Amino acid sequence: MRPKTEKLVVTFATATAALLAESLCTAAGVEGRLIPVPVAIAADCGLAWAMPPGAEPAFDAAIAGRLTPAGRRTLLL
Repeated sequence: MRPKTEKLVVTFATATAALLAESLCTAAGVEGRLIPVPVAIAADCGLAWAMPPGAEPAFDAAIAGRLTPAGRRTLLL
């Protein structure tokens, strides 16, 4: 079993928004990946972007003016 590390988990209101975030982040080289929303978080679409906490400024720059996340939580994943 791999050790758990701290991740910033960003949720979205729709699956379309989550997929757009993935596309924008991949194009901008933001470290992270799309994951199912952890049980500890409630989200409408069931998808979230998980990344190291230090990647948040790059994430914010990648989605600026295109998306508004539903929420952000730091979790051990």
